[in-house]
Amino acid sequence: MEKLTPNLTDNMEGFLEEKVDLSNYETSFRRWLVVEIESGRMSWQEARSRFKLPYHFDALYKQWQKKYSEDIVLTLPLMSAKDRTNNEELEKRVKDLEKQLELAQMKIVALNTVIDIAEKDYKLEIRKKSGPRQ
Repeated sequence: MEKLTPNLTDNMEGFLEEKVDLSNYETSFRRWLVVEIESGRMSWQEARSRFKLPYHFDALYKQWQKKYSEDIVLTLPLMSAKDRTNNEELEKRVKDLEKQLELAQMKIVALNTVIDIAEKDYKLEIRKKSGPRQ
């Protein structure tokens, strides 16, 4: 009798990847996930395991990042050398910057929410499509 040797692929049940329908994730979730990963509060590996995202999520995340990433540019008056040495002035400036940042972030969230609702409810294409088809 001939002895059969087992193959590596004979017992792959625990290694098969679940199929995940990425269209189930709403735009607001995608945007939130990009912000969480960019801020360092979560790595894309943690996001992949926490939300059962597919193995190729790193490539998908790069697409989401291009589409949903927001850059905030604040314009501020320059500080003189005297102001830089004064701790009270620095603390005041930090508080002012924090207020500006908080207001800018709230504005971005509000605008993105309005755009998401308009695109979903009224079936409007407001955001520019990336790539050659625009």
